[in-house]
Amino acid sequence: MHVLNQTMKFFLILSGFVVVFGTHACQTNQKCKYKPEPIFEKGLPRVVQYNFEKNGTQSLESLLLDSGVLLEIGQDVCNSTKQEYRFIVQGDYSQFPDSLWMKEAGKQMVYLSALSPKHASLKAWADVLEASRPQMKIGEDFEVQAGIKVRVDKVISSDQSTLILLFSQD
Repeated sequence: MHVLNQTMKFFLILSGFVVVFGTHACQTNQKCKYKPEPIFEKGLPRVVQYNFEKNGTQSLESLLLDSGVLLEIGQDVCNSTKQEYRFIVQGDYSQFPDSLWMKEAGKQMVYLSALSPKHASLKAWADVLEASRPQMKIGEDFEVQAGIKVRVDKVISSDQSTLILLFSQD
């Protein structure tokens, strides 16, 4: 029963991934039918500044959140679907263990899911991250369902730290 529930959850997540994010892969050697669409929009509560730019099959979306986090979301939606969330904060977080970074990835998705009812489905990704966390390793792809992978990574310097969350679909 638990396996069936997990399968259904991943199916719903996959469906949400396609519908909410508007990401579709195109056939090889054909022009891309879809272009990246913004995930968020101007005027959301807790979003201090917002910007969205696209160039062909790629886009960059930037949100400065009231929590002080700068979120950059890069998308590529043609031959494979990729979304890279970069949560950038000021400060040196080099002393924190990988387990904290893994847990923080889920927390950030919960935060984003609360921005508006339209974004509530992002909570499903937080649930997947939490369920997968014991098997995941920083910087390594983890297949959550056939063809769907997630990776949690980090980039740390003495003045700025970045939590990276990459979702990809073959």
